[in-house]
Amino acid sequence: MDFKFIALLILIGSFMGMTVAQASCDPETQYEKDGQCCLMCKPGTSMSTEDCKNPQCQPCLDNHYQDKYTTKNKCLQQPYCDRNKNFEAQVPKSKTERSICKCKVGFHCSSEECITCVEHTVCQPGYGAKVIGNNSQDTECEKCPDGTFNNNASWYAQCRKWTECEKGYQVKEKGTHTTDNTCAGTQRSHIIAISILAPVVLVFVIVILVYRECIKQRTKSYLEPQMCEEDITAHKETTYNNQMTPEENEDELSHELSSEGFTDKGNQVMQERGKEEIVSRQESQLESQFESQEDSQSMDQFYKQV
Repeated sequence: MDFKFIALLILIGSFMGMTVAQASCDPETQYEKDGQCCLMCKPGTSMSTEDCKNPQCQPCLDNHYQDKYTTKNKCLQQPYCDRNKNFEAQVPKSKTERSICKCKVGFHCSSEECITCVEHTVCQPGYGAKVIGNNSQDTECEKCPDGTFNNNASWYAQCRKWTECEKGYQVKEKGTHTTDNTCAGTQRSHIIAISILAPVVLVFVIVILVYRECIKQRTKSYLEPQMCEEDITAHKETTYNNQMTPEENEDELSHELSSEGFTDKGNQVMQERGKEEIVSRQESQLESQFESQEDSQSMDQFYKQV
């Protein structure tokens, strides 16, 4: 009886020892061998030489991967993404995780296994994409509700709202499921635009006319001949000298000589001029001098005004 009890205790102790030994190993990074916790190779590598405490690990080859700690001597091969099946190749491929073959833009997987990719459904005009397709799901189309439209055939275009006309514009043609609203200006807006633009145009025309008239006046004043002060002074001096210099009348002298008579012997008879003739000639000379002085004064006044 005592022997059986002792044997049972030994068996229970051995079992508990094994349990403790197994529980002490990290299941993610270690494995148990001969009662010891041995190291595994990290992700992205494979085990080339097994050694409990110091295993020999090597990197995975190209297009291979290892996403967990492992004791295997080979890495896993990456899936092949066939572009002829509308897949999009992923470059570069990771050595620590499995690459996922994705469909090209505009395509989705034909099944859960994603063996091939098929094109998204195209929504026709008047319909829009309710759900836009992605790598694992097809596009779902719906008819555009009232107040919306779509004029394109596309797998991603959604229905758009009709345009709301701005202030001063009104709907000329109401939109449909395939067309947008057409806006046009109201008659009142045209009147407002004309009332604003008319004064601006009028002011612009007046400015142009005034500017042209100013240019014309400046050009005219520039082209008129101007007398210099030196020319005016010279003209005044010449006029004054001509007035002060007495001029003899040759015709009068010749007439006086011809009127004188000759004696019987041919001698010239000199006739004494009368006092009245001399006085009248002196008076005429004085009058001409006064007239010349008056003309000179009037010319001076004229030049001063100029």
